[in-house]
Amino acid sequence: MSAANTVRNILPSGGFTSLRQLKLLDLIAEMGGSERRSIPVAEISAEAEISATTVSSAQGFLRQAGLLETHHGALAVTPSGLQLTRLRAEDSARARLFLSNLWRSTWFAKSATRFLRQGPLERTALAEKLGQGLSSTRERGLYLVDWLDYALIVHVAEGGLVHLSDSSPAAEAPTSSLPLTSIEEVLALPDDTFVAVMRAYTTLLTSLRGTTPRA
Repeated sequence: MSAANTVRNILPSGGFTSLRQLKLLDLIAEMGGSERRSIPVAEISAEAEISATTVSSAQGFLRQAGLLETHHGALAVTPSGLQLTRLRAEDSARARLFLSNLWRSTWFAKSATRFLRQGPLERTALAEKLGQGLSSTRERGLYLVDWLDYALIVHVAEGGLVHLSDSSPAAEAPTSSLPLTSIEEVLALPDDTFVAVMRAYTTLLTSLRGTTPRA
């Protein structure tokens, strides 16, 4: 493959946590409306009360992750980005499941799966592996681990040990009598049923792993 056809992998921006990046995405979606209008970076910067440089630096990873589009100095959420922000406003668990499904084929999900397939790693160790050759700062790799944890691709335990999540690209579906077979079925459930099913899956998966779920 020639250098011209090689896509450069991008880490999340440094100094800008995954939670703040999610809020920035929410803001861009709100400003763009249902039509997903492109908003100039300067306007986003003023509304978010952060520098234009910070906005611009954050867009690289969000664009590669399929959540943002760039248009001549302006930003707009993608259809997937808009869907994520709407789900976040309604139900955080549904939003995380949606992102898990969206990211299954991304370089960072596949890389994390490869590194964790042989067993869990410390959060800092996984961050260094993910960021190798991409950044000299560990912080950006740590933010990527946080993103992966939010997207249910990995599970970061309280002590900082990172496990491969059962929703990761290489994970096998749990053996159970639970009837759902696709992310679409889960997302389409009524709220009460969704909560009950998620609790059932949590109980099953944590019993298989032998861990206690975090609050």
